[in-house]
Amino acid sequence: MQVKKQWGLLLFSGLSLLAYGGLVRMERLYDTLRAGRTPETIGWYLLAFGAYLGAIVWAEKRGIPSRWIWTGAILFRLLLLFTSPSLSDDVYRYIWDGYVANQGVSPYAQAINSPELDYLDSPVRDLANNPWMASPYLPAAQGVFASITAVFPLRPIFMQIAMIVFDLGGAWLLARLLTIARLPAHYLIIYLWNPLIIIEVAHGAHVDAWMAFLALLAVYFTFVKVGGQRRIVGRLLAPFFLALATLTKILPALLFPVLFWQWRWSQRLAYIILTVGLLLPFGLQAGWGLAGELNGTGVFGALRIYGRQWRFNSGPFHWFETYLGRLGVVDSLDTAKAVTALLFLLIMAGIWLVARGRTNPRTALRLMTLPLMTYVLLTPTLHPWYLHLLLLFLPFLAPSATEPRWRWLLLAPWIYLSGAIIFSYLTYLNPMAFGELEWVRQLEWLPLLALLLVAIGAMIAHRSEVLSANKTLN
Repeated sequence: MQVKKQWGLLLFSGLSLLAYGGLVRMERLYDTLRAGRTPETIGWYLLAFGAYLGAIVWAEKRGIPSRWIWTGAILFRLLLLFTSPSLSDDVYRYIWDGYVANQGVSPYAQAINSPELDYLDSPVRDLANNPWMASPYLPAAQGVFASITAVFPLRPIFMQIAMIVFDLGGAWLLARLLTIARLPAHYLIIYLWNPLIIIEVAHGAHVDAWMAFLALLAVYFTFVKVGGQRRIVGRLLAPFFLALATLTKILPALLFPVLFWQWRWSQRLAYIILTVGLLLPFGLQAGWGLAGELNGTGVFGALRIYGRQWRFNSGPFHWFETYLGRLGVVDSLDTAKAVTALLFLLIMAGIWLVARGRTNPRTALRLMTLPLMTYVLLTPTLHPWYLHLLLLFLPFLAPSATEPRWRWLLLAPWIYLSGAIIFSYLTYLNPMAFGELEWVRQLEWLPLLALLLVAIGAMIAHRSEVLSANKTLN
């Protein structure tokens, strides 16, 4: 590679390294990237995001070697290993859950601050969030937590390393799937260099990296046929990995309406049986937490509390709930949840119908983004790392070599949100008084909705042109 011809890549790589290095320096100086230091964190993030956009444009116009994409992605992640998670404290809950599980105690049985767990007291216990309830994380996530804490000391760095490994494993699968979908290899940069992914995985150590890796394994084994004597086992790999992904976080279940038509009946049933079967021992041991007092115990006890009480950083849902409140609707929150849940189910049913007969891998992979987009638009709670799975599938929306360039408009709203969502951390600017800012909500969601309308308009215009051309030919 001649340096003069690739000056853009050198520039954008250098700016990225500067941005992530700035975050490392911040954490070393102030021991946090949050609280009063949040504006500075946002500044470095926006520099990384600008370099990311520049790299995408450069790669599309002039190409980029795969080794350059991978080298940059690995370096950016390794740099953030020199930070300790401070934008989110979820990692300490992971460590606590794994620790108690290795002591023979179900993380679903007792809240962290339960006196019955005093004999397991550890420094990480005071750092874990929501100590008044048991774990909200499903069994496949617990398996990772227990495995890591069984081997390594109770320190965040080992969770960070593990999530980076899962993240890069997912990216490797993404590269394989781009080949299957006959899309350019350099589209991998859309995911691998996204600052939101890099920071939430390498700094935040969020378990979403494990969830995304499992989900992509399910998709990969759906389209890669295993022949010979391993054919039966091969067919079970896709539903097995989707079951594990669903039992990490429920979100990957949204891929099922599309995968349904790619699978045989044996695979569809296997997914349901495996999901229930793998969940059963944990529910029998600690209870299900689906009814009774909201004390956060049982497999679904903490998730019940989450569903009832959590609201953060939503756009359309928040405005709909506010509108119902102004109309004088009693229990506007519950009404908003019921209406959006019904709308979500209707959209999912529509996606299921549209996916029927779409056997082409590229088409199926693109359809998988639709339920994830719907979730992002309608959810009452959207933390930055909740975008992980959608961003993983986003490269499939980009145009192939023979498709029109307007397809980039389909990616624009979500790439924009992955940049703007960093402002949601301003909620934690004052540790003594958390509060969402309306201007942040508008900054995130209004441009996204505008870009979404532009993309839909471009798609409709393109369809009209195609129909007109076909009529002319006929």
